Amino acid sequence: MSPSTKASSKTYSEFVAPIRNGDKPSFDEDKQEVQLAEDLRQSIEQEFPELIIYKTHHKPVGPHPIGQFEIAIFNPAQFGALVPWLVIHRGPLSIVVHPNTGVALRDHTQSAMWLGERLSLKTGIFDKHEEMDELAVKLGALRDMQDLPEGTL
Repeated sequence: MSPSTKASSKTYSEFVAPIRNGDKPSFDEDKQEVQLAEDLRQSIEQEFPELIIYKTHHKPVGPHPIGQFEIAIFNPAQFGALVPWLVIHRGPLSIVVHPNTGVALRDHTQSAMWLGERLSLKTGIFDKHEEMDELAVKLGALRDMQDLPEGTL
């Protein structure tokens, strides 16, 4: 069967609302894993210079039970290039890939996927404002669907 000649889905260039970006390679404090993570980070910087890679945390931070660094992915094309590359190059490191929709608990649990071993995240930190976050996301999506100006809803 030949590929269709119809126009491609816009999801090749834009994330589905309300996704903005997201991705976090994680590593243990073990010296070997720290070195593997630093090597992976350098390889990502070389292969994907257009991505933003945030500070490496060598200790647990936020919901992450071990050290990690975050990679900001800004469009589906970057996601489509980076994730298969990570599958091949991550070595023994665990990587949680999740969207950033504004609803952190859902982003880190039901909307997340893991490359490597799935780690138990400390999701209790998300409890306080989760319902308000979800409401804000739903209102934003409703506003976008109705093509209403900011501040209308």
